[in-house]
Amino acid sequence: MGSRGAVALSLGLVIVAGPWQPARSDEGIVVTEASTLHATDYGLVADGVTDDGAAIAAMLAAASQATGPIVLRFPEDATIRVLTAHERYVFRLDGVESWTIDGGGSTFLLDPHIRFARVQRCRSVAIRDLDIDFDPLPFADGTITAVDEAARHLEVRLDDPTAPAPSGGPTGEDGEQAFFAMVWHESEHGTTSTHCWTELMEPAGEPGRVLLHAAESFNGYPDIELGRTRISLPVPGIAHRYGPGPCLELQDNNGLKLSDVEIWSAPWFACNVSRNMGDVTFTRVHIRPKPGSKRLMSTWRDGFHVKGNRGRLLWEDCILEGMNDDAFNISTHSSTVDEVSGSTVRVHQRFPLLPIPWEPGGTFRAVDHASGRLLGEATVVAAEAGPKPPPIQGKPAAPAYTLTLDEPIDDLEPGAMAWDPTWCNPDTTLRRCTIRMSCRLQSPVTVEACDVTALLWFYAEPIEGGYPHQVSVRDCVFRPGRGNPVHAVIFSGGTYPDAEMPDPGAPPRALRDVWVEGSSFYGGLRIEGVQDLHLIGNRFLDPDASVVLRGCVDAVVEDNTGPDGVPVELGVTRE
Repeated sequence: MGSRGAVALSLGLVIVAGPWQPARSDEGIVVTEASTLHATDYGLVADGVTDDGAAIAAMLAAASQATGPIVLRFPEDATIRVLTAHERYVFRLDGVESWTIDGGGSTFLLDPHIRFARVQRCRSVAIRDLDIDFDPLPFADGTITAVDEAARHLEVRLDDPTAPAPSGGPTGEDGEQAFFAMVWHESEHGTTSTHCWTELMEPAGEPGRVLLHAAESFNGYPDIELGRTRISLPVPGIAHRYGPGPCLELQDNNGLKLSDVEIWSAPWFACNVSRNMGDVTFTRVHIRPKPGSKRLMSTWRDGFHVKGNRGRLLWEDCILEGMNDDAFNISTHSSTVDEVSGSTVRVHQRFPLLPIPWEPGGTFRAVDHASGRLLGEATVVAAEAGPKPPPIQGKPAAPAYTLTLDEPIDDLEPGAMAWDPTWCNPDTTLRRCTIRMSCRLQSPVTVEACDVTALLWFYAEPIEGGYPHQVSVRDCVFRPGRGNPVHAVIFSGGTYPDAEMPDPGAPPRALRDVWVEGSSFYGGLRIEGVQDLHLIGNRFLDPDASVVLRGCVDAVVEDNTGPDGVPVELGVTRE
């Protein structure tokens, strides 16, 4: 077993070496056994220098010829360097069942153009007991030493003057889009950060120094303290719109389990989790800067980009910090209504990648996004996909659909936002997680016993949705941090222009059925446009933090206390 204690295969499976063969007992009954393939048998060196990509490819080829459960086992506590991989991914698992990648506590050290795993259309796959790092790093950390706001220049002294300094501008991928650096600030409760959109980076005239040309959109100059404010610089081409691929691509599977995995410096998304079924669990999966390294970054975009799943999603005892973007983005892809004729509705998906299908028997939920008003929902009787659009960077694009509903929806008009809640991560739990970067939560979610120093934002937008409902936040600790310097938690469900607290007969809200209970707040809480709100038994420990309730329907607010333990009457607003 690896240093973190790899979990034994369940259900009493017998682990044997060599290719799988059915075994027979004395009674002639076939007994299913699992096969363990040892990476060293296929030429793996694991010395941290040799390219072990070919050995892993040979191991996967052998595994593909076996049947039954497979364990791919790696040596304990070694460094496995990978410089080459077929189609970028070290592990490409497609359509396999009951495979386990057991890292033995080893570190997989990847070239920045390599990604760790693409797991698609699989069943009951496990990844456990391993670390993922990159060399050379896809970014460089440093300190801002000089600023010329008029010229939009930042001079940066790199932490490691011997490492290659990032330089260059937009690569042409997705047009001439600027990329972004990340500026870090110290605050009362921890490190916060802001994006610095960048047009060009070039050497500043001496080793270990870089001159950054900021885009016009960057306005963070007043917050910079020369010689103290820290910054992370990407290798150009990493942070473009579609990116070069997540470190772990987990898509269209039925049953996944990741445990005891560390991701230290992913060049883009760390994990993309999309369109999965069954139980999908992440236990002690940490996305953070490598402990002891003094790095600032862990991944250049989202930690977990979670989109359009139908299965049960669970994160337990995970640590998330150092993302350039969100720790969690949990949502689906919404559609826009183009035409309405009675029960016939034509829609298109706003963001074209990762198509989320409309299917007979599904639910059509529609919202007026401008007000957050729930227009209604109906059952999809028929769904006809339009012509297949051309792929985008080799990936399928979403077609338009013509839907037949079981009944028309009053007030449904072109421009409305729509989605199927069964494709919106309907059973998602974050439990005992430590979160230090902002979260965009646009699905039903339970946040339980988590320690959060960042903004948790429950909301929806026309591209990513839908509106959260059946939200439970309990027994957590919240502090302001990345995402908002004042508020620790925000629910944005839309407001009424002339009423802070509408009467019970007000139109139904899309953001609904929200429980916030038993939690401690060291920062502000803002809840707007929520129906069926329960704010019960919470502790507001910063007397200067704001608590805002506005435009909510059927709100129950009771047993909340202030910093001295005395009950507080929050009422409608406390700003």
